[in-house]
Amino acid sequence: MTEDTLLSPDVLRDAEERARELIRCGFQEADEIAESLVDFLDDQGLTEEQAARIVAPLWQQQLAEQAGWPAVTDVDRLVEAFDALEDSGIVTAMDFTCCSSCGYAEIGGEAEESSRGFVFFHEQDTERAAAGGGLMLRYGGFRGSAQETTRIGHAVVAALGEAGLAVRWSGSPDEAITVAPLEWLHRLPE
Repeated sequence: MTEDTLLSPDVLRDAEERARELIRCGFQEADEIAESLVDFLDDQGLTEEQAARIVAPLWQQQLAEQAGWPAVTDVDRLVEAFDALEDSGIVTAMDFTCCSSCGYAEIGGEAEESSRGFVFFHEQDTERAAAGGGLMLRYGGFRGSAQETTRIGHAVVAALGEAGLAVRWSGSPDEAITVAPLEWLHRLPE
């Protein structure tokens, strides 16, 4: 009897589904995804060895699929926009922290003295985008004024547009910027 037979079909199904989600997001290495699965199913008896065996074929499947992707994807365009924003003094962070509250609390630690603002999306945003729900971006200025936040928002929208991405934003500093439609094709880390 193998270790995998000790896991219920429901646990195996949940582990495979979660592994596919994390692989599709494209930010974690295979061993990190295996660790995440163990944490996700910590009360179900999934071991790291079992998790690694679940992840390996799904990882290879994703590598095979991405060989057929376009040379430049929407995620590549997003990276291009974030790079341009970094060059202009705006701190950028992708797949940053677990949620927006943590992101807002921690983004200041990424800033330099010359940084004029920030834009980020968190892990839940990544998962929603990878599932086809568009991408929500959080942004602002480090001094916290509405005018400063609005200026940063306009800079973010301009950079995304220049990179060829569709953007929805009312111009309100209280509203997240949405990148949609967005085809989430993020190559796995090498």
